[in-house]
Amino acid sequence: MERISKKGLLLLAVLGCNFYGGQENAFASEALQEFVLDPMVVTAQGFATKDLETPALVEVYNEKEIEDSGANNAYDVLQDTLGVTASSYGFNGTNQGTMTSKIMIRGVQDGTLVLVDGVPMNMDGRYNLDDIPSDAIERIEVVKGGGSVLYGSEATGGVINIITKKQLRNKIKVAAGNFGKERYDISVGAGRFNLLAGLENRGKADDIKGVAPGDNPATENVYDYGKGERQSIRWNYLLSEGLTFTHAYSENENKYLRRKAALSTYNRMNQYTNKDNSFLLNYDKDGWKAYLSYGTQEKDNDQIDIANNGARTYTENYNWRKGHNTNLKLQKQFDIGKDRLLVGVSYQKEDMDTHSAQKSSSPEVDSNLRRDNYSVFLSYDMALGEKSNFILNMRETWVTKNEGRQREAANGAQHFTKNDDLSKFTPEAEYIYRINEESSLYAKAGKSFKLPTMSQIYGSGVLRPALDLKPEEGTHYEIGYKLNGEKSAWRVALFNYEVKDSVEAVENENIGYDYFNKDVRNTGVEASLTLAHDNNWTTRWGVTYHDPQVRDNNPKGYGDNAWHDYGSRYQFNGSVSYVDAKFSSTLKANFVGDRTSDTKEQRHIKPQLFTDWHFAYQPKENHKVFLHINNILDRRDIVSTGNSNYYNLGRNFMLGYEYLF
Repeated sequence: MERISKKGLLLLAVLGCNFYGGQENAFASEALQEFVLDPMVVTAQGFATKDLETPALVEVYNEKEIEDSGANNAYDVLQDTLGVTASSYGFNGTNQGTMTSKIMIRGVQDGTLVLVDGVPMNMDGRYNLDDIPSDAIERIEVVKGGGSVLYGSEATGGVINIITKKQLRNKIKVAAGNFGKERYDISVGAGRFNLLAGLENRGKADDIKGVAPGDNPATENVYDYGKGERQSIRWNYLLSEGLTFTHAYSENENKYLRRKAALSTYNRMNQYTNKDNSFLLNYDKDGWKAYLSYGTQEKDNDQIDIANNGARTYTENYNWRKGHNTNLKLQKQFDIGKDRLLVGVSYQKEDMDTHSAQKSSSPEVDSNLRRDNYSVFLSYDMALGEKSNFILNMRETWVTKNEGRQREAANGAQHFTKNDDLSKFTPEAEYIYRINEESSLYAKAGKSFKLPTMSQIYGSGVLRPALDLKPEEGTHYEIGYKLNGEKSAWRVALFNYEVKDSVEAVENENIGYDYFNKDVRNTGVEASLTLAHDNNWTTRWGVTYHDPQVRDNNPKGYGDNAWHDYGSRYQFNGSVSYVDAKFSSTLKANFVGDRTSDTKEQRHIKPQLFTDWHFAYQPKENHKVFLHINNILDRRDIVSTGNSNYYNLGRNFMLGYEYLF
């Protein structure tokens, strides 16, 4: 009844908006084609530069492209990005509590820093891209290559900056599809105040986790997806010129049901609930940028074990954690003749409470983990002449009050651990040469780093403490070429990186998981071409070939100190878009091949081929109907990277309607 009530309230709002909207002017129609050869980029250098003058490969998704793709959330937008591998534990980036989806840039497993309006979203190494609805996104910038110098820990592979809309249209959207999927959204823009609310039912699906090759169906567990629901609200208010307050809340529920592959009866059900709550005060004016944010990320796993006789054992908060992050950042840009100086400071306070009763052989434990991170950074962009610039970036990070406290519920035993030896200095040098107004060359070399998460160091539930974990330290090199033609944009880059002391988790029988450090490396080439054939047709093509490898000397890992393949070797993607006055269509395909698991068994994983087709028809300026078809070929692709087979959803569609009022 609770869900029906929520839907009813939203539908009443929708109907009310229709009634109100019929008496007001509709929004003007959008431009037929939004094709920008040289978009502005704000993430790569901390201030706005044209893509042609940015020493990095950057993928930019603007609002129109996101809308025309039919993407449902940020994960859907990003999973087809060139040079990116997407991994999840279910369709559309759905998660199992702390087992969240990943976007891996250039093969770096845990080296993606996700920003929302410039603020780090990662909490204890996790981010929930499936909780960010596409209707809230104005643009996404994906900066490939190490980005720790400007943005701190986590960015050994790259940075994703999700920039949300500050001005919304008055709009309602309803959609439904197979597998029981439904979606309801409403947005209101009223001068300085803007609000977006949504409700999504992800439906049900069988065999989301199947039997891996060589496993016995009589003993192997498989999972069905029993229910998924997302509720979200985001609003902002322009306090004054350059100063905006934003609040966002989302609640995401996913239910997984476990059974033996050879049986139809369930022996376990898990209800995963994620709650994200964030507050942001953001200032951007006259070369000053600053923000103050506070966010919480709560993940709860309630478990029901079902015996053969049907008896049920319910464990509330079987595995629960709640993280609290406070972020403060201040930076100023100075123009010094033809040169440019950027200086800044940042502070992050991390705090996490956990509870776990996850393994019968481990004690029930409550933990409190915390640390404070301080950074200073600068970037000096020096003009060497009319055509070339040299850019020097550097960052110093200090970690203090890095400590963990655990209490065993059974006997009240207290444990205290501490580790402050996690500071890091990261420099970077970049060079860009503008050959002419249409082309440029760039080169860069630098350091990046990633702090071990607090739960990796101090343990939490089945995660065993590893106080001697070192910060990951990456060294990256890249050279690239960019060319803009009259109706084309070429991009090509050759890159190399090596990450020392990357953190890996390995299951230790029935005790839990042990963490240790390993090394990873990768060398590859990436090339893309965008063509605007005319005012209606646009095509995009891309290819990546690289060779990600890993080595360690830990007996629980590979154990031989030799380099082993992991991830994928090549990727091809492409899209074809057509737009006219009333009709638009985008067809996308993304092929990822030569895949190897990231575990000791080194199993080969079959290639992925993701396909999407989105249609939209706008008979009047304020009315639109759309149809989105996902997995056109009805493939059963593995979307995980380990030894477990988590699968995508079969061919599925959403048919919907939008109304502007």
